Amino acid sequence: MIATQCIDNSIPFVRLTDTVGFALDLMQEFKTPALAVLNKEMYCGLITENFLLELDDTLLIDALNEHLLTYKISSDLHLFDVIKSSAEFDSFFLPVVNTTNEYLGISTPQKILAAFSQNTALNNSGGIVVLEMDTKNYSLTEISKIVESNNAMILHSMLASTSQANQIQVSLKINKNDLKDIQLSFERFQYNVVAVFHQSEYEHQLQERYESLMRYLEV
Repeated sequence: MIATQCIDNSIPFVRLTDTVGFALDLMQEFKTPALAVLNKEMYCGLITENFLLELDDTLLIDALNEHLLTYKISSDLHLFDVIKSSAEFDSFFLPVVNTTNEYLGISTPQKILAAFSQNTALNNSGGIVVLEMDTKNYSLTEISKIVESNNAMILHSMLASTSQANQIQVSLKINKNDLKDIQLSFERFQYNVVAVFHQSEYEHQLQERYESLMRYLEV
């Protein structure tokens, strides 16, 4: 789960000797709002389409050295910190470099999302339950015990702040499609269940009966 998994190798880079017009053509062709600038194999900075559109197409990138953005991330940066950096820089297009500042590639939102999905349990089958509570009452250990008492396990958890001070929402991905019993258990322990996304056994049976009926009618 590191930054090298987020690189899109299809996106090119530009060199200091290239022109503004050439860079803009690449951005249009590859549908990217930013490109890395290289001097030989070393990373110099990032240029954006919005900035280049104000310039003469014949101008060399070398003349823009002082205006290059210094955004970059280390190749061994954890995926969580890649997402954090994207938020801090307000861009998912972040050049990835090694310890000697050699350019390895650039991240894209599609690659970041794919890496996040592949390296977490989000792709696994199961339901989602959302709890809301005071921050001081949050205990993943206690929450896990309730889930595990229903012969299930938490595949993924995520915390989010709410509009209320000192309150959080806890989203849990659980390895069961029917969360009815787990929901009741949370409510029994005075947890505020604000949302449940699942398919109950009753709904599953209704779907099976409906499909059986449709097959019978087709005959």
